[in-house]
Amino acid sequence: MIAFKLGAEAIDLDVWGPPENLSAVTLEGKPVMHGKNLYSSRGGQVLSGIYEVTKGKFKVIYPFHEHATVLDGEVTISDEAGNSVTYGPGDSWFCHQGEVVTWDVKDRLRKTFFVVAVDRFVTVAAQPSEPSHYQIAG
Repeated sequence: MIAFKLGAEAIDLDVWGPPENLSAVTLEGKPVMHGKNLYSSRGGQVLSGIYEVTKGKFKVIYPFHEHATVLDGEVTISDEAGNSVTYGPGDSWFCHQGEVVTWDVKDRLRKTFFVVAVDRFVTVAAQPSEPSHYQIAG
């Protein structure tokens, strides 16, 4: 079992580089990603771990389906229709593979992630492969 607790001592992460390494385009600042993969399926289609990114704004075409929960920091995520939600510690979201969203990281963001890729981690078309449904769940 791996426990993710708010306020727990943070584990060291590896440098993953700029958001462009995950199919993104930086719009403001010079964000740098860090992370640690804690689980990977044999075929590499399922991954789970911890991700952190420094301040900045970037647009990403999700290369996988992702469920994420914020451990520390704050981010505002906006979809192409202009819907925006600000997430902080304890908040979660789900994005579909192929969905286009903009991240605006206020200072630093640290989150857990669980991702599933339909065709491994490949670059996908700019249009969502499934319709995006905006909703807030409590």
